[in-house]
Amino acid sequence: MSLKRTKTGGFRWLTQTVCLAFTAAVLLVASPVWVDTVAAEKLSKAQKEAKLKYKNTVTQKRKSVGAICGKKLQKIIELTEVEDWKAAEESLANALKRGCRPGYEQSQVNRYLGYVYYAQDKIPQAIKAYMAVINEPDSDYQQRIDIRYTVAQLLFVREDYKGAVEQLEAWMNTAVIVDPGGKILLARGYYQLNRKSDALELVEEVIEDAIAEGLVPKEVWLSFQWALYYEKDDYKATISVSNLLLTNYPKIKYWKQLSAMYGALEQSDKETIALEITYLQNGLDKEKQFIALAYQYLAIDIPYRAAQVLEKAMKEEKVERTEKNSGILGSSFQRAQEYIKASPYLEEAVKKSKKGEAWSRLANVYLNLNQNEKALLATRKALKKGGLKREDLLWMNKGSAETALHCYEDAAKSFAKAAKFKKTEKGATSWKRYVKHEGDRRANLIANGANLATCKKV
Repeated sequence: MSLKRTKTGGFRWLTQTVCLAFTAAVLLVASPVWVDTVAAEKLSKAQKEAKLKYKNTVTQKRKSVGAICGKKLQKIIELTEVEDWKAAEESLANALKRGCRPGYEQSQVNRYLGYVYYAQDKIPQAIKAYMAVINEPDSDYQQRIDIRYTVAQLLFVREDYKGAVEQLEAWMNTAVIVDPGGKILLARGYYQLNRKSDALELVEEVIEDAIAEGLVPKEVWLSFQWALYYEKDDYKATISVSNLLLTNYPKIKYWKQLSAMYGALEQSDKETIALEITYLQNGLDKEKQFIALAYQYLAIDIPYRAAQVLEKAMKEEKVERTEKNSGILGSSFQRAQEYIKASPYLEEAVKKSKKGEAWSRLANVYLNLNQNEKALLATRKALKKGGLKREDLLWMNKGSAETALHCYEDAAKSFAKAAKFKKTEKGATSWKRYVKHEGDRRANLIANGANLATCKKV
């Protein structure tokens, strides 16, 4: 039975049910040890069998307290009802000294003393009182079982996981019906003790049993299972759990998790879908998430969508306008052939860049916008700064800009440089041949009086 505070500092578990049980003890009512805590609920087949087995095998009867002790305990009921914890504690301490005999009667005093201590946040004293009940051979059998579970919870509060696990294991070995919440609590204890395989085994058992009964596993159970699989690097298993979570508890964070796991398994298409669904639900809130989504769009050749995501995020100040980020955005527009939109972002990037790559991309954009002078200047900047991924393409762009400016000799030299690279050798050789021919042709025409444009030096 779990301990839950009320608004006034009490605990929900000491309500009508506990008070009736307490009153029954005071009135010396004898009853079987079995307490049907799930009578109002629909029992599973396993629970029914366990209950029948218990009734058939256990013949112990609940003991009772004497009249003197009963009167003292009745007073405790009255004090706890008005939440006079201090007076209740004093009365119970007095009952231990006289009025309630050692054995069963004092076990009842300690049971309620544990409750009163906990109500006052005196956790160590509460544990000690409850342990006195557990260690009393003459105490009520079923109460000992229930109190082990309570003590385990208190030990969790104290971060005494070893002690909590010991009590939970003893509780599981003696309880007729072990509720799934208790198994999960024990699994958490195992986890804290680094017994992660044991923890996972218990969690899997609880979830499988719930599904077999046609029930939806609790969200916290599935989240715990997900974490255990993740720590084992079992990403395929985490995906199965994520799908269960999204089916029954659709939340943005589970789409994020799913995307990350698909990424870990290098299933890019599925990773993109999961990340995009997260984005469409306004679930992305970190810069790296927007950048990751943009890269995913670029990877599947949807550059304009990548640019849209980054541009919107920048305007909303969710992505910083750094050299790198501006460069990615500009490049995305460039790949989408949106050169007018690409140029301001790439211009922004080159101002902060110490390498030539940003200048190389900008040169290409200028060239496509027919801004040949700017393109030529950008190629020179790129060569000067260095650090280029595709120097061959830069020489090709330089040659193209020079050709457009009628600087055929310079263009031939640039294409000759490009021809030294295997990837551009063939195309560069053809362009070199063309510009030489075109340069000679135009020179002859000019010599014969034709009014043609000559090389525009930049």
